[in-house]
Amino acid sequence: MAMNDKFKEARERIIDQNSESQTLFGMSPTVRRLMSVMYYNEKPMTLDEMTEMLGMSKASMSNAVRELDEMGLVEKVWRKGERKDLYRVEEDNYESFFKYFGYHWRKVLTPKKSSLRKSISELNDLKAAGDLDAETAEQIDKDLLKLEAGLEYYDWLSRLVDSFESHEIFDYIPKKPAGEKIPE
Repeated sequence: MAMNDKFKEARERIIDQNSESQTLFGMSPTVRRLMSVMYYNEKPMTLDEMTEMLGMSKASMSNAVRELDEMGLVEKVWRKGERKDLYRVEEDNYESFFKYFGYHWRKVLTPKKSSLRKSISELNDLKAAGDLDAETAEQIDKDLLKLEAGLEYYDWLSRLVDSFESHEIFDYIPKKPAGEKIPE
């Protein structure tokens, strides 16, 4: 087996391992594999190139790229003389993490906060009507405390996402200096 073939096999294993590590993010297999291929390809790719490298349909690749684009994990780039759209994947692992989780957490946090606020308003309206028995009024007060605690929790999560996006998180959990050996 030629060295080039051995390298191709090794590269394929590396891409597979990298793709599997993306399961932590909850990505679909197609999106994980596409990100890994693009990361190790190290140059912008067209949908045709992605389709050929992954052996999937152009529609699947288009959907995967659209999903990655929505999260900010790929960007469209321009190259002189190229008529087809080219895409480059986010190569910074930290940024990929921040963008992926920020996108998904914010997508969940906004409706959850809205729902809690609606419930708080509804219970406050019931309280204001004043025609409640003591047991119901007490239960409403307990529920309001729990709902307010939920809002505080979602506010904390929002601030956590903000700390990722602003990189303030590195003030608390710094990156290792480049080249520093990671303990086994």
